[in-house]
Amino acid sequence: MSMQALNHLVARSIVDPSVVRAFGNGTLDDILADLSFGGDLRASLADVQADTWAEFAVLAYRTVKAAEGPVMRFQLPSPLEGLRPDAGIAGREQVA
Repeated sequence: MSMQALNHLVARSIVDPSVVRAFGNGTLDDILADLSFGGDLRASLADVQADTWAEFAVLAYRTVKAAEGPVMRFQLPSPLEGLRPDAGIAGREQVA
């Protein structure tokens, strides 16, 4: 959810100049409060030191990515598992 909130913040900065203005003034925390960032993550984003909005966006992405943790991958069975001969099935009649 945090990555979606960050995407919303960056997209909003494109159409709403007040976001970049708030970043320049050091009052970005007011805008972060409107989005669905958790309290700890919001504090971490407010502490990010950057000279430009683009640099902030990159550092914020890294901060959010680290806070979310690793993405769980689906563990799919190997296609070879269905191709191995099974001694119990070998003698029975099979229909494709």
